[in-house]
Order: sequence, then structure tokens, then C-alpha cells
Amino acid sequence: MNKRPDEKYYLLYHYYEHGENNEYEEIKMLGIYSSEEKASEAIERYFKLNGFKKHPKDCFEIQECNVDVDASWTEGFANSEEIEEEFEILTNCFNDWLNIYTSPKESWENERFYNALCDVYQKAYKINDIGELARCIQDIWLTRLNDNSKNLDDYITLATNIKGCLRL
Repeated sequence: MNKRPDEKYYLLYHYYEHGENNEYEEIKMLGIYSSEEKASEAIERYFKLNGFKKHPKDCFEIQECNVDVDASWTEGFANSEEIEEEFEILTNCFNDWLNIYTSPKESWENERFYNALCDVYQKAYKINDIGELARCIQDIWLTRLNDNSKNLDDYITLATNIKGCLRL
């Protein structure tokens, strides 16, 4: 069967959490179907089977997908340890730039500062041009902290340091 790139298919999953505090999750990929109707029919078959019948029907999930299209993870991925490490590096870049002598975790206690860092972190991976990143950081700093004590050259220095430190 040849499928055209604009055709859809339907993935059927069974998902539930378990453990004392729902700290574990079970995900089973059950099948790929040519229509949502056929996936729904499969739910009815699976729901009668041992194991599946112990859980509510809303543990079944149908996901619509296109053929020959990247569905997710198109920008790569990082695990939570890598994200925390990079966020600490970013915080240290800002702390050095601002002559703040606290640990990253102490710096994060300032909610406005933390939120500004979060905004910068999200943009830093999407903007490759140093000048554009500097202007973006300047806008974030003005919006989040109402701080206009730095000029564009200061932000260019910071953007250059960030790009160098974060392996962007």
C-alpha cells in the first residue's frame, strides 16, 4: 500500500500511571491504523483483554500523524540535568556581567531575575546572530526588570559570552 505524504495514519497507545504516588508510567504502542475509526475499533478489542480491562478507556489514546513528516523533536532534545547545567551556566554569565556574587540558586530566588533568565534561555537557542541576540536580551531586560543601565555594546558582550558558554 503506497501512502501519499498528505495522508494520515493513526497511532494507538495505552497509557497509565502507577505506584504509590503515580511516579511510574506505562506506555504501550498498540498499533498503527489507516483511519480513526479502525483505531477506535481496536480500542474496543483491547479493552476486553486482561490488563487493559483493569483501566478506564481514557487510558487509550489515538494520535493522528502525517506520513513522511517529522512529528516531534525537530530541534533535538536535552535531558533535565543538561538543562539545569546550562541554566546555571547562563545564570553565571549574567551574574558575572552584573557583578552579582551569589550562587545561581540564590539568584533564582529573585523571581523577576529568574523569569528574565528563562526568557533569555528560550531565545538563546533560536537566535544565531550575536547582534540580534543582544537586542533580544536588551528587550527582555527592559521589559522584565525595567533596567536601562546598559548599552547595546554591553548586551553584545553578554550575548557573545552566552553563545560561547552554552555550546549554541
